Amino acid sequence: MASLVDESYYRDVYKGVEVYDDLPTLLDRASDIVRQHTLYRLDGVDGLPFFMQENVRKAVCAQAEFIDQNGGLEALNSAGTASFSIGKFSMSAGSAGGGSGRSLAASPLMLSYLEAVGLLYRGGV
Repeated sequence: MASLVDESYYRDVYKGVEVYDDLPTLLDRASDIVRQHTLYRLDGVDGLPFFMQENVRKAVCAQAEFIDQNGGLEALNSAGTASFSIGKFSMSAGSAGGGSGRSLAASPLMLSYLEAVGLLYRGGV
C-alpha cells in the first residue's frame, strides 16, 4: 500500500523535524501503523472530509518522527529488552502498555490526532 503522506507534505506543510532514516520508508511504515490503529479503514485520505484528511496526515507525520526519534527503522522491528533487573530493582517493557508492549511503537501524538476524528473508535457503547 502507498504512503498516506508524501515527503513534500512532511517537509512543507507539517514542517517535521529532520529525520535520520530514509524519509519515504519512514512515511510508509508510519502509514502502516496508522492503518493498523484504524483497523485498516483507510485506503487513502482523499475520500475523507478535509479536517479528517489533515488529522490523518498529521498522525502519519507524528508517527514517522516518533519512529526516527526512538531508534529508527531498525529499532522498530527489533524486540528490544523485554525486562531487566539491577539488584532489587526490576523493570518490564510490557508493563507500561497494559502488559502487551505493543503500544510502545505508537506515538502518543499520532493516537491523539486519530482519536480527535473518531478513527480509533472500536464500537460499543
